[in-house]
Parts: sequence; structure tokens; C-alpha cells
Amino acid sequence: MEMRKGVLAILALVLLCNLAVIANGDDQKTVVKIVKGKKVCTKGWECKDWSIYCCNLTVTDYFQTYQFENLFSKRNSPVAHAVGFWDYQSFITAAAMFEPQGFGTTGGKHMQMKEIAAFLGHVGCKTSCGYGVATGGPLAWGLCYNREMSPSQSYCDESYKYTYPCSPGADYYGRGALPIYWNYNYGAAGEALKADLLNHPEYIEQNATLAFQAAIWRWMTPIKKSQPSAHDIFVGNWKPTKNDTLAKRGPNFGTTINVLYGDQICGQGDIDPMNNIISHYLYYLDLMGVGREEAGPHEMLSCAEQQAFNPTTPASTSSS
Repeated sequence: MEMRKGVLAILALVLLCNLAVIANGDDQKTVVKIVKGKKVCTKGWECKDWSIYCCNLTVTDYFQTYQFENLFSKRNSPVAHAVGFWDYQSFITAAAMFEPQGFGTTGGKHMQMKEIAAFLGHVGCKTSCGYGVATGGPLAWGLCYNREMSPSQSYCDESYKYTYPCSPGADYYGRGALPIYWNYNYGAAGEALKADLLNHPEYIEQNATLAFQAAIWRWMTPIKKSQPSAHDIFVGNWKPTKNDTLAKRGPNFGTTINVLYGDQICGQGDIDPMNNIISHYLYYLDLMGVGREEAGPHEMLSCAEQQAFNPTTPASTSSS
């Protein structure tokens, strides 16, 4: 009898070591297990895949509705172009898809908040209709747009006709939170998100969750397999090579600008398009309570002297 009790006790201990359930503040359950000696977790709807990152704080643990409203305080002003489109829930729903991969869940709370501020800094700048004397200041107008207002072309690159052929009547102008341009970028994003964006690029300007998902996918995904993603650069997963160092590319915010926009913005000195992105990032750090001093010195924020990962080609001058 005593032996049986001992066996049961051991079995119970093993079960507890391999599967623990802990309630957190928003009634999600953190379920923990050990796989090949590593702790992995799942947290219900927000971080539902088994992942080491789901053992950390999730985005809703440190980024609330009021903070989203503070960052994008003028997005629903009458003069904004996407009134009623962007909202906190759409962002959180989109983020949940990528949290198991480390989006906003890498490192401790400090790094997590900095990454959300960095990502949204890019988003805010690229969707802003702010200007110098705008009410609330030029940095308060992020998420004013969800599409390019006066496209200069249809952005159809026929050299991709065998992989991402342009759909008749479709225009691949800039749409979304990190605007997507060109048929090949819509095609690649659509494959990743399981949405037919090649035939229906307009879906991006009709669904805010999908628009945020496409932007986070771009942040998390290398443009080329040999290159880092903006996420990996920012959180320190990427180690620069000797060539990167010679090109003045390091694991910092400035290099996220480079990998996303290349020589459209980087390698041109202290130009306004680069400084606007940096200003949004610093502003959001302040509003989130992290403080801009945590961003590091200007040389870590800048890509003014960096060589581009992907030099611009004549065929396609706009990034995704």
C-alpha cells in the first residue's frame, strides 16, 4: 500500500513538472510543458501555439487600449483618411498570430515594450498625415491612412508573371500598416497569411486585422533568406557579419529601417524620411512609459551612413 502511494506521488510530481496550469490576469491560462528539456507554453487565444515565447508576457500584459489610443490619438479625426478603420482589437488579434514566433514576446518586459514601440514607430510614420503645425503635433497622426491616396502606377511587375502574375484589373499600390507595393509582395504576403491578396489586394484596405497581420509578417520575415528580419535585428537574434560591420549595419533600430526600406532612406545622410521614423519611435517610447533615453544614442537609431541590404533596382523602387 505504501509503495503504491509512493508511485502515485512520483507520477503526480512528474505530471506537475511536465504540465502546469497557471491563471494570469486576463483569465487566460498559461499551460506549461517540458519538451526536450525546454519549457514551452501556450496561453489560449493570444499565444496559442506551443512556444518558448508564450512563457513570457504577452502583448496585452503590457500594452493596453489606452496606450494604443495615446499613440494614435488623431487617427479618427474628421480630416483623417481612414476614420473608423484602425483599432486596438485588430492590432492585438493580428499580433496574436505572431506572438508564438516572438513578436512582442521576446526577452523581458523592457525589450518587449521597445519592440512594440519600434514596430509601431514604423507604422505610425508610414501611415501619418501629420505635418509641422498639425493639432496635437506631427507625431500624433499615425494610422491616418490605410492606402496610397494618389497612386502613380498599378505596380505590376511582369517579370513575376510565372510566380505572382498580376490579376486583371488589380492595382498593387500601397496599402496597409506598413504599406505593401507590387504584385510579388502581395503574392508573398497572401501565401503567408492564407489570403488571396494577389487577386484581391483590396482586402488589405478592407480588413484592419489583415492589414496589421501583413505588416507584422513583413517585420518578422526576411526579405531574402540570407538576410535578417527587422524583428531579429531589433531583439538581438541577428549577429552582423564582417561585411555588415563594414557596411555600418549593426543590431539596432537604424538597421531595421535599412532592411525594410534600403537605399530609399538609408545611406543618404540625415534626411527627413529617416528622421521621421526615428522621431515616431522615440515619441512612442515616451508615451508607453519606457522613455526615449532607452533607445540608445543617435548612431544606433540612424542608418544615414549604412549601405543598403538590397540596393534599389530600376524595375521596382517601392518597398513592401
